[in-house]
Amino acid sequence: MLSVLKHKVSSLFYTSKSGFTLQKLMVILAMINALTQVAFGRIHNEAAYKVSSTVAIFTFINQIALVLTAVSLMRLNEKRKYYIFSVLLFLLTTTIMIVYIVLMHSDIYYQTALNGGYSYEDSIKIVYAIDDSVNFIILALVFGFIEIGMFIAEIIIRRREAHGLSNQGGN
Repeated sequence: MLSVLKHKVSSLFYTSKSGFTLQKLMVILAMINALTQVAFGRIHNEAAYKVSSTVAIFTFINQIALVLTAVSLMRLNEKRKYYIFSVLLFLLTTTIMIVYIVLMHSDIYYQTALNGGYSYEDSIKIVYAIDDSVNFIILALVFGFIEIGMFIAEIIIRRREAHGLSNQGGN
């Protein structure tokens, strides 16, 4: 059982055709990130009747950008332009997530709920829904930074193989 698990996990990183690669792991992590953001959208919608509607646009754009990032990472082997697309999408999603956190913590309805301007029940719903959605965004940022680190490592690995800076390539 342990050897089967070891073989399955190692096949994510090493294939006989291309050697060591982080691409599959990046794609899996990007898809997990996109799925958690769908759950985040659901949590945010619980308090959406009080929170500013422009935030829904940010969540939608972020979910689309995360899915496109996963697709772009899948196609890294095809053309160099997918490196550029991946970098642009990483920048877009990271910026959107940071803007979302700032917007949510400065939202007038959130601040009013924190200060007790609504009924206790409404205040609890708003504060917990927004805090949960911000926690999902922070989780997405952590996943995003891990993906960026693996993306940089993948570029370094491919560059070394192409230019003969490792024992595997560039004769």
